[in-house]
Amino acid sequence: MEYLSMTSPEWETMWDQLAEDRLNQGDPICEFAGQAWEYMGSTKDHHHFRHPCHPATEKTEYIYLERAGVAFAWAV
Repeated sequence: MEYLSMTSPEWETMWDQLAEDRLNQGDPICEFAGQAWEYMGSTKDHHHFRHPCHPATEKTEYIYLERAGVAFAWAV
């Protein structure tokens, strides 16, 4: 697992992708009950996020976003 810094070129893109998930309806933070999305780290294939109490479900949610370029790895 690696942890990207806020200066990584992928940082803004992964948060934009998180906001685009239908669960989040355009909000990359989804603050609820003092909780928000947390970046948990990245593997070579995915970025991992956790929300301890998502406003849409009021339960813990996880989202794994595919990293840029992974979808085309099979073609190489």
